Amino acid sequence: MRARDRTPEDPGDEHRNAHGDEPPAPSPGPQTPGKAGAGKARQTRQARRAAEWGRAKYIGSWAESLWGRLDAVDFLSQAMVLAATLLLCAVPFLLVVSALAGRSAVAGLTSRLGLSPQASADVGHLFASSSATSSSVTGLSWVFCILGGLAVAVSIQQLYQRVFQLPRQAWDRLRALVWLAAVVGSLALATLVGRTFHAKQPVLWWIISVVACVGFWWFTMWFLLGGRIAWRRLVPCAVATGAFWTGMLVVFHFTFSGMVVGNEQEYGPIGVVFTLMSFFIAIGVVIILGASMGMMWHDRGMSFRAALRRTRWTR
Repeated sequence: MRARDRTPEDPGDEHRNAHGDEPPAPSPGPQTPGKAGAGKARQTRQARRAAEWGRAKYIGSWAESLWGRLDAVDFLSQAMVLAATLLLCAVPFLLVVSALAGRSAVAGLTSRLGLSPQASADVGHLFASSSATSSSVTGLSWVFCILGGLAVAVSIQQLYQRVFQLPRQAWDRLRALVWLAAVVGSLALATLVGRTFHAKQPVLWWIISVVACVGFWWFTMWFLLGGRIAWRRLVPCAVATGAFWTGMLVVFHFTFSGMVVGNEQEYGPIGVVFTLMSFFIAIGVVIILGASMGMMWHDRGMSFRAALRRTRWTR
């Protein structure tokens, strides 16, 4: 048998080994990561550096101190407990007091939070008229009304005792009752004077309201705690509470009407109750946050003069 002639055009003849096998395929070189992998690794390093920088700034800062105080008080649970007390006790108390004074509690809420006509109507559907409420008040109703208001005052008192880590005293109930009477009197005076004054001088009315709010919470903390905390130490707490309270009213002024109308359309009249509960929870958060912020401010040796000086430097 004659062997097949080889031609120089046969590809790969010079690369075959002695056994006639094909040469092995060349091994691929080292692979380099693509642009996507490099970018992902760079983002991971940047995120890790940012997390380490934030952790270093947070440890020992005023934010850590404030969060520690809020966590020790369990502020969210306490705010919800206070909100339930306000709904069950404060609302009936204010309805009865307003009805006996010849005023509507819904009208007062409308003016304070700036409710729209639709939202005011939705809230008004939950309550009877002031005349019907006042005519149904009897001797036993008076007892439950006073006990409901006292329960609200005692709840705020115990909340402050928890924040300032103070034990209860024997005359706490009497102080709470006197504080409740002072609150009713101040609300009646503010309602009589505030309407005409707000219409004539709205800017001055807001300034006086903020100052009066700070003074009210200052007196509330000092009186309900039995004077066991010095006035000077309570100044930052009162200022913080007044600032948070004013901010809360401004926020609800622009959002409360929409929340009332939206929840009423989605859930019915019970949706209005949900909106009221959110407002009461915000009140509890403001009370706890203001007191905790003021205590943190005082304990860390901070001052308003130093804060203003830092503000000037940053500018």
